[in-house]
Amino acid sequence: MGFPRVLLLLLSAAVSAASTVPVGADDVPLDRQANAEHRAFAFLKSLPREWSGTSNRDCKTYEDKNVDRLSSSFAISAAHFLRAFVDVHGQVTITSAHRTAQEQACVCEGEKGPCAGRARIHKAKKGRRIVKRSISRHQLGIALDVRAGTGTEEEFTCMHEFAQFNPQFGVRFPLGRRDHPHMEPIAGRISKVRLVVLGSIQHSIIPCTKLKIMLTDDPLD
Repeated sequence: MGFPRVLLLLLSAAVSAASTVPVGADDVPLDRQANAEHRAFAFLKSLPREWSGTSNRDCKTYEDKNVDRLSSSFAISAAHFLRAFVDVHGQVTITSAHRTAQEQACVCEGEKGPCAGRARIHKAKKGRRIVKRSISRHQLGIALDVRAGTGTEEEFTCMHEFAQFNPQFGVRFPLGRRDHPHMEPIAGRISKVRLVVLGSIQHSIIPCTKLKIMLTDDPLD
């Protein structure tokens, strides 16, 4: 005997509903995940990239090799965020991505702002001094330095606001004015980023209130 028509309709509805439930990173088929990663890295590498000029020398931490070493989950979040920001407010330049320990030490030379790779002397017992170096999130592949527009205070404030107003992208600027360009994933969100096709996030985008239109002139060094 076949299933009653009502039961068949209920089963069909259940299957249809299940197929439309948004999925997280752990549930996405490998082919879609690989495609999302490819699009994200390709977009990041399509953005202008150059030395920030804040350290003693150009350590070249913005090259393809540095972008390629970013965490895939963070790269996808960053690409979504920067794509939306560019669409709404204008130009963005990547000035640093992943860094090796040697690159981190290079960046810290002459850097006026906070720098995790800079050696610090700690006093131990009996007057001993211990040299310690912390690890930057850049070395973990979960940080990007990005410049908004020409790098004015207002433009950076706009970018920080844009991240705050649009938490669906999963990024933040935790150091604020102490290190304007430094972007990281929101704690607890990096493993839960939805791997969707770049540009297809369904949330409404809220522009910053500081600037409605960003300047797009070539940045000055």
